[in-house]
Amino acid sequence: MARKRLSAAQAAAPDRLLASVLPEPRQASRRSVLRHALALFNENGVEATTIDDLRRASGQSVGTIYHHFKNKEGVVAALFFALFDDQSRAIAERIAGVTDGHAVVDALIAAYTAWITANPEGAHFVFVARDPVDQGPHAAGLQERLLARYEPIDEILARDAAAGRILPLPADLIPALVLGATEFYARGWLAGRRQATPASHAQRFATAAWRSLTD
Repeated sequence: MARKRLSAAQAAAPDRLLASVLPEPRQASRRSVLRHALALFNENGVEATTIDDLRRASGQSVGTIYHHFKNKEGVVAALFFALFDDQSRAIAERIAGVTDGHAVVDALIAAYTAWITANPEGAHFVFVARDPVDQGPHAAGLQERLLARYEPIDEILARDAAAGRILPLPADLIPALVLGATEFYARGWLAGRRQATPASHAQRFATAAWRSLTD
């Protein structure tokens, strides 16, 4: 990861998340593998990290890792989906009950930047692991999650487009316009090239995103 210095709360975020996803004592070995996998994947890269690296770091046997996750791709996917689903919950909570396109763009970007700011290690991994997951055996799981996350937002924006409140843009262009600047800045912040947090600029990103849909 990141050359970023993490606050105590940011450093503890992965442990809190994994404890909420895998709360049972009998799931401790799975939590250990995933927590150490996050550190290794972020430090060395997904491709370069081996099952033996995970074994040494987590203290779990190769057999245990294969039992829980089947292979390294299973570890990557389990960790990615735990983080992605938590991010999606944060977005869903923020957009619940919102029916206006402008407000939903504001809410989406506020939730997204807040989650990244609170979870730098997880955010870094979500960025770097998305392509491996999308191109691997768990691609269908990612597509299902993307649809569930963005379908409510897409429906609101489609109604606004039909009513002439936003431009009649191609559907595949809208995500880049809405989140492109936010993601570009967030990647720079995670790499230590930006000082101010993504959350501190959320309103500016939201204003620019809405303008890109209406101007």
